Amino acid sequence: MASADLAARARQAYEGGRLRWALQIGWIVLALFAVSSVAVGPSPISAITAALLLLAATAMRWRGGTWTASVRAGLLAGLIPFTLLLVLKCGGGAFCALGGCMTHCARFCAFGGLAAGALLSTRARRHDARTTFLAGATLIATLTGLTSCFVGGLTGMAWMLLAALTATLPALALDLRRR
Repeated sequence: MASADLAARARQAYEGGRLRWALQIGWIVLALFAVSSVAVGPSPISAITAALLLLAATAMRWRGGTWTASVRAGLLAGLIPFTLLLVLKCGGGAFCALGGCMTHCARFCAFGGLAAGALLSTRARRHDARTTFLAGATLIATLTGLTSCFVGGLTGMAWMLLAALTATLPALALDLRRR
């Protein structure tokens, strides 16, 4: 076997192993989708969001380094809006009985996004590549939160994204200013 062939096979095996490792995040995404489907009911928007989350998380984990750390932090931060909306919908008889159920959902999405963004901003201080970390973690957190925030409609989804960006942009601007 030629040296070039051996190197190509080794590289292919290495990349295949990295991809298999990166795909292990799939069980977490599947669990999030299952919880959302059971609590709120199956939704094509939730399924699409979960598929995008799986694709983004797998690609970032395959890339490695700061991207891998951003996936972990993003999933953790995204659980805040995810959980807030599930608590509202599962125990939300009181909120929805007060009227304006969609308004409450949109507010919970916004508060969750703000809390997630604040968590990511504080976690970003530990990383040298803050911009990369914040970009990746914000994407993962947003997709994680949107897996349940679709309940708040497009308004809730927009508020969650806007709030997450509002909380992370100061840290991003500070990092860019330091360069």
